[in-house]
Amino acid sequence: MVNLNSADHNYKSLENIYHRYIKLPFEFVEPDWKDVRRTFSEEQKKGSEYYDIKEKGDTDVYFCHTPENDEKVTEFLDKFNLFYDSKLVFYTKANEEIKVHIDNNKEEIYSKKVDNFIDNHAKLNITWEPNGGKLRWWDLKNDKDLKVDTHTTPLGKTWNVIWANQNECDMVYEKEINKPSIVNTGRPHSTYNPSKEGRLTLSYNLVKKNNLELLSFFEALWLFGDLLSE
Repeated sequence: MVNLNSADHNYKSLENIYHRYIKLPFEFVEPDWKDVRRTFSEEQKKGSEYYDIKEKGDTDVYFCHTPENDEKVTEFLDKFNLFYDSKLVFYTKANEEIKVHIDNNKEEIYSKKVDNFIDNHAKLNITWEPNGGKLRWWDLKNDKDLKVDTHTTPLGKTWNVIWANQNECDMVYEKEINKPSIVNTGRPHSTYNPSKEGRLTLSYNLVKKNNLELLSFFEALWLFGDLLSE
């Protein structure tokens, strides 16, 4: 097994701390809408400006059942002493976008520093990218502009939604995610879809087996090495 304790994590001089394509020994199968279901919270029942999604197929985050993909991802990650603890579908309708946000994966008991949301954690993503579609990364003009909403499941479990207004951010990077990718989802980012087709992303959150901490983007650069490209 690979030991990350020997990794050199000093990547501060890199300009691109946001994205790398990754060469995988398998291909993904696009999820079927019949296998996709909505995420939901008690707060959504009451309605809100950003998360009141009324119909499956709207721009939103979803759960999905994709065992064929999951088995291949699990087998691949195991070779690097990793596993995934959550899998989501991010869907952006034609001519829409998912607002600036940070993927929050800190509710599990093994996740550290609950209040430190900008943590550079990495995900394995594959996007069925329409013409002109992109993932965009942003810097906050003021860290205080980061907003945190709490959501609650019908069973009482809570999670945080971390977001910012686009006019309070500066765009620093954008990329077509039309191939399997390692993406830095622990920094503010958004989706962009100017096309007439939907944009669908399957996203796996990466965790280290040895200490049950989220894999950082910089650790992923060292760990996956020659499998990565810009």
